[in-house]
Amino acid sequence: MLVIQLDGHLLRLDELVHSVNHLVTTNNHPARVRTAGGSIREELMTKSLAPALALGLAVAAAPATAAELKLAHFMSPQHPMHEAVMVPLAEAVEEATDGELTIRIYPAGELGSGPNQQYRRALTGIADIAFNLPQYTPAAFDRSPLLHVPGLFDSPQQATRRIWEEIDALAPDFSEVELLAFWTNNPAMLFTRDTPVRSLADIEGLKIRAPDPVSAQIIEAWGASPVSMSATETYNAMSTGVVDGTLIGASAVGSYNLQEVSDYVTLNVPGALSTFTLIMNQQAYDGLSESQRAALDEASGESLSMLGAEGFAAAGERGLEALRAADVELLELSDEALAEFEAAMAGPINAYLESEGEAAGFDGPAFVDRFRTAE
Repeated sequence: MLVIQLDGHLLRLDELVHSVNHLVTTNNHPARVRTAGGSIREELMTKSLAPALALGLAVAAAPATAAELKLAHFMSPQHPMHEAVMVPLAEAVEEATDGELTIRIYPAGELGSGPNQQYRRALTGIADIAFNLPQYTPAAFDRSPLLHVPGLFDSPQQATRRIWEEIDALAPDFSEVELLAFWTNNPAMLFTRDTPVRSLADIEGLKIRAPDPVSAQIIEAWGASPVSMSATETYNAMSTGVVDGTLIGASAVGSYNLQEVSDYVTLNVPGALSTFTLIMNQQAYDGLSESQRAALDEASGESLSMLGAEGFAAAGERGLEALRAADVELLELSDEALAEFEAAMAGPINAYLESEGEAAGFDGPAFVDRFRTAE
């Protein structure tokens, strides 16, 4: 039985019909109606119209239909970020709005394949919310990809806190979407198929997957050949020899089973952290009610970003355990070898930051220095 609320009173629909019947019988209330020919005449409202009127009153009195937002990402539901970020956001918003606003998660590219298209999906409204890596579409982001400088941060938690302290500096990158979260993963390590890398000479000539433009510059400075591809392509590329190795964080081991295609991992090669965002279609955000936006704002931002950072940190520990369990040889560069890597990449990194900043109209090295915490 349908129950509605009118002026603070709960009524069953059959009770409302009875009340309307009584009203039209007692008062013979006339109604002005337009005929098919366009003329207007008056008729007495009859009992046969009462159920329709009652239902109309019920519809008018009912609360607004719950809104559902579509959240798209390209990983499997087993990925650490699905459980650490996407699910908590959906649960928090639904709870805060008593179900008035919900978020439906579409994993594994269900709203369209290709990680490089995530920004466009949010921009065009294919998805209301999208999980996006700025480094996959650097043409759309002038500033965010510059944060992929080795040595800038030590951990995902430290990086994410520092980024949110300076989040306004990244605002121009998100002028066309609503930024809901921004966080990082662990510093990248060097995974290789069959070549142990203990010195700069060992990496020369290898084909190395580059996760972002900064890393591509670094790999080239080391004498290797950078190959740009998304993380989801790494397993097949390693197993088939398309690449000889990849720069990626330890959390990727569990996500992409890299222990199956790697014989060696150099733990302390100078590697950057990758950046991750949740972005929302601006019209979808603006179209929410004030209370819905408040609930979404409360559930997102720095607090949600820290959940992502902590999720990556925990996944990184599990990844290292999986490497040890698979008998992958874990290597560490000596101080002398590490210094060789750092010296080789210093000039190209600075030149890259200057070039990218100049093209976008700002000081690239100074921008990066705003975020620097690790010495």
